[in-house]
Amino acid sequence: MSRRARVLELVESKGLDAVVVLSQSNVFYLTSSDAPSAAILFRDGRLVALAPRLEYLRALEEVGEGEVYAYAKFFEPSEYEKVVPGDLYDALASLLRQEDARSTGVVGASLEAKQKLAEKLGGELADITKEFTMLRRSKDQEELRLMKRAVAIAEEAMRVAVDSLERGVTEAEVLARVLSVIARRGALPSFTPIIAFGEHSAHPHAKPSSRELRDGDLVKLDLGARVGGYCSDITRTFVYGTPSPKQERLFKAVLKAQQKALEAVAKGMPAKQVFFKAYDALKEEGLHTYFNHGLGHGIGVDIHEAPTLNSESDEVLVENDVVTVEPGLYLAGYGGVRIEDMVLVLEGGYEELTRFAKDPVI
Repeated sequence: MSRRARVLELVESKGLDAVVVLSQSNVFYLTSSDAPSAAILFRDGRLVALAPRLEYLRALEEVGEGEVYAYAKFFEPSEYEKVVPGDLYDALASLLRQEDARSTGVVGASLEAKQKLAEKLGGELADITKEFTMLRRSKDQEELRLMKRAVAIAEEAMRVAVDSLERGVTEAEVLARVLSVIARRGALPSFTPIIAFGEHSAHPHAKPSSRELRDGDLVKLDLGARVGGYCSDITRTFVYGTPSPKQERLFKAVLKAQQKALEAVAKGMPAKQVFFKAYDALKEEGLHTYFNHGLGHGIGVDIHEAPTLNSESDEVLVENDVVTVEPGLYLAGYGGVRIEDMVLVLEGGYEELTRFAKDPVI
């Protein structure tokens, strides 16, 4: 079943005449384009996308099946434009009234946006964001195909990054090589790659700098590619030179924590419990105080999306969730070790999507 068909099934199950979808990633999920600012899916299956005029042509090319309108307060339309007058909320209300959509749902709207649209329509909106988010969590075969391609490109970039490690190279130089690989493969980076040497690797979200690589440095590489709008995310940590006993201890502890967490991943498992499998493993090693973030996150159109795998999560893993499992240890002034993999949640376990070697020795 296509993404649009799944959303239409949700609209029908809620007894709605239409649903207004807002926020870039939600709109992309429904339309396969991030050019529109909003989209409306009517109960009869008709899709209407609304884009600002400067994004109208791109929206026309990318949305595919469906109608595309521009919205503008001041305009003299060209021969190829269909423009609805007013701001986004004026345009949405106008299109909904034209179709006599009396029962309307909304997805991804801020409280302010919901109030504005409700005022324009003169009635309440049914917020179905939670149900829409659950649809996004369970990836279909096309989404998985794109994500696996994104993984392949990320792992190619990881190989180039590792091969670039030589004494004196800077974090920024390795970053440039990573970005070049991703671009040459026709992809975009999922986020600014983290290239961190030595003491910089103690920062979970370190920013690449002119820091040069030295013998004995921990090297943390965290990167991802975006293909067809879908993301990948992988982290590996290495030692430039021969690992010290302290470095080996950190690596073994993180690997143990990740493995314990992975063994717990399956449909129906509370995300919080997966987190504590890793946390407890680090606690057994006396290193849990250096684990200062959640265990992982969902990934798809957004680099970080539901579910969240941390100590506070009330979410339960569902079949075809794609999540990261990334325990880490961070010692101020010394360095950090993080190992991150993407996994597909299955009925009785998981499929590991990232397969890059985890050996710390370069």
